[in-house]
Amino acid sequence: MFVSAIALVLFVPRNSAAQPNKPTAPSASAGTNSPPANPAPTNPPPSPAAPRLPRASVARVVESLAADLAPLSFLPARAIAAPLVSDTPAPRGAELTARIASLLAGRLGAGSTTHPTPLPLADARVAARGERSFVHLLVEIRSGKLRVTADVFPVPRTVWARIRDPEPAPFAHAFAEVPLDAEIRSFLESVPLAKANVTRGQNFESDVVALACGDIDGDGALEILSTSRRRVTTLRLREGKVLPLRSRSWSDLSPLHPSPLREPIGLAGLVERRDEADGVAWFVDVGVTDRAKALRLDAELVVVAPVAGLPVSSGEASGCARITSGWLTGPLVPCWSGETVIAPAIAGNFDVLAAASLVTSQGQRFTVLAARNDRGTVEVRDDAGHVETITGAGAQLAVGDLDQDGDPEILSGLDVANALEDAVIVRTWARAAAGEAGRPREILRLPAAAGVRALAVCPPDGPGRAPFVVATADEIWVVR
Repeated sequence: MFVSAIALVLFVPRNSAAQPNKPTAPSASAGTNSPPANPAPTNPPPSPAAPRLPRASVARVVESLAADLAPLSFLPARAIAAPLVSDTPAPRGAELTARIASLLAGRLGAGSTTHPTPLPLADARVAARGERSFVHLLVEIRSGKLRVTADVFPVPRTVWARIRDPEPAPFAHAFAEVPLDAEIRSFLESVPLAKANVTRGQNFESDVVALACGDIDGDGALEILSTSRRRVTTLRLREGKVLPLRSRSWSDLSPLHPSPLREPIGLAGLVERRDEADGVAWFVDVGVTDRAKALRLDAELVVVAPVAGLPVSSGEASGCARITSGWLTGPLVPCWSGETVIAPAIAGNFDVLAAASLVTSQGQRFTVLAARNDRGTVEVRDDAGHVETITGAGAQLAVGDLDQDGDPEILSGLDVANALEDAVIVRTWARAAAGEAGRPREILRLPAAAGVRALAVCPPDGPGRAPFVVATADEIWVVR
């Protein structure tokens, strides 16, 4: 059963592929035919939790364990990892566990050391003789996540102490869990992208304009966030049907815009916020140009506050675009007072934007932004200054790293007038390569005769590649 992504998608129907989005006639009370915009609140409230510096998953798990064991930082210890337990083949598993142990030893008390090879607990007790204590790490990869348990054991100092209690219990414990990323995946078997397994569910509405995907409510299972012209819904697929979990009508969230666009632009994005006290929380940014306001919602789809424009989310950062003459316009501005705007910077007129915060195989963070401009060309850029273009893409975009190899994938529909000719196109982008080798390259094409309405990339939730989701005129797909 499908239940991440974390990816933002905006949608404009294909028949507006390269034409400005014209507003409909205003209502009698509007008094103007200006295009819709989402004005910033007069005094926007502070962000629910200030974003922390993005970190790769290995660094995050070590940071979390070290924080939990901080009261013991005065005590030198030896960090020893157990053999990796993984639901996917891991040819370099011993190197991964050794790296985690080494990094954690560096965060413990002065004089802490690490053992170069993984050992089960019984052997770790022997290897730690002569130390005052040792940290034994149980490292597991399961369901798309890295889980590390740290137990701190005392080491009997004398023969008599070993006779009295040869296997003393741990006196401290810590646990951390993070999603897989490209750095972790570099120690595992690579994931093929050329084939796809599609699970389809009959949808209960036909006007979906945007999707997002992630563990929104923190229950350990992924949900799909669907934004239509009528409601915002979290859902899963079950037995060939779409199962709604929570739903809010737009009429309860925001009033109608006095001058909506004839062909709407919609968005859905998930924003991660980390707090020392409360941990990780997800917020939902949603908007559609039929409505006067775009909003940030909590996991229960309760309104937190309006946002200052149409928000684009990379998962760990966001930025807001304005609507001018039927186009999304950059540069992006902060959605909340005090927030840092998503990088890279982008300017111009666009009918779709999508972004993702990703990690290289060396654990370095980067952000990719894709936008289709008013000439119908998709611009793909990262915060290191790499820029490429894609032609023939429709007004549906998503960005992610499906195989977690450090090279992003760009997903799009086709720029076609006939829905029967539509398809989902997956391209991979080798950012560091020069010339033709570095251009986005098509690796997968899935026909979608009902037309592609929205796309989103999920976080990994199993041993294979990260799934992505597709909305057509009458179905929701999960593609693995």
